[in-house]
Amino acid sequence: MEDRRLTTEAKEYLEKSAQERIAYCNQDKWIGYGAAMTLLELLEDKFNEPTQLRHEGLLIYSEYNNGKTAILKKFYDMHKLQFDHINGEDEMIHEIPIIYLQAPTSPDEGRLYSRILSELCVPHKRNEKVIEKARLVKHYLDKLNTKMILLDEIHSALTGNLNKQRAFVDVLKQLSNQLSLNIILAGTFEAHSALSIRGETNSRFPSIELPMWSNGKKFRSFVATYETCLPLKEASKLADNEEIINKLFYESEGLIGKTVRLIKKAATKAIKSGREKITLEDIEYLPTLK
Repeated sequence: MEDRRLTTEAKEYLEKSAQERIAYCNQDKWIGYGAAMTLLELLEDKFNEPTQLRHEGLLIYSEYNNGKTAILKKFYDMHKLQFDHINGEDEMIHEIPIIYLQAPTSPDEGRLYSRILSELCVPHKRNEKVIEKARLVKHYLDKLNTKMILLDEIHSALTGNLNKQRAFVDVLKQLSNQLSLNIILAGTFEAHSALSIRGETNSRFPSIELPMWSNGKKFRSFVATYETCLPLKEASKLADNEEIINKLFYESEGLIGKTVRLIKKAATKAIKSGREKITLEDIEYLPTLK
């Protein structure tokens, strides 16, 4: 077995069964590439903002499958710890400083409130009146000292009736104003267009694009780093193989999500075949049926 650079965990998995190694290859891995780390720093700055009358939110947008959700969930994992502490009156206080949720599939205020309450683990009736859900949301967000809401797939809620879309965005702004919340949105170019029409991207939710990859040094560096997470017994040297890196880029269309899935599938095939290294033939999104 060729000695090479692997993460500590990947090295430990080298001695496990093929089935265990395949399962590990298919687990999500966090790779802190440049754009992702810049976004995490930006989110950290916003998370640490002091209480103020009007927080400026953020819209992160890109093509589908380009890593937005992974970045939001990484940030959520960094801050989601729920803890108890003693206040000045010797009372135990339970806090949920940040919540992550996906936007409803329509601009429905009631469904938004239900999702927030579910994330806060607050019992409620789905068919409860919207005004009562709103009261519960505001009460518990305040009580639990929630500082930030990460609202993913926001493009799903910005469809259909324009008046309902406006009302939905107004609900987000009111929540932010009333509770001094920082609200971070993530979605596709459609979300950016929808919010731009009302000028929201210039005022309340300034936007930042998560770019697609180009077939250059950054893409190769990401692939090389990802390979260090794969418990294969032989080095594949993906980033140094011109044919493999070009095929990875072509098949992934420059999208990080598809790149990762292609590598996961290829690693699985490499273990199952007994070759223990990824070859050009392993880089395919779906098998060819004969």
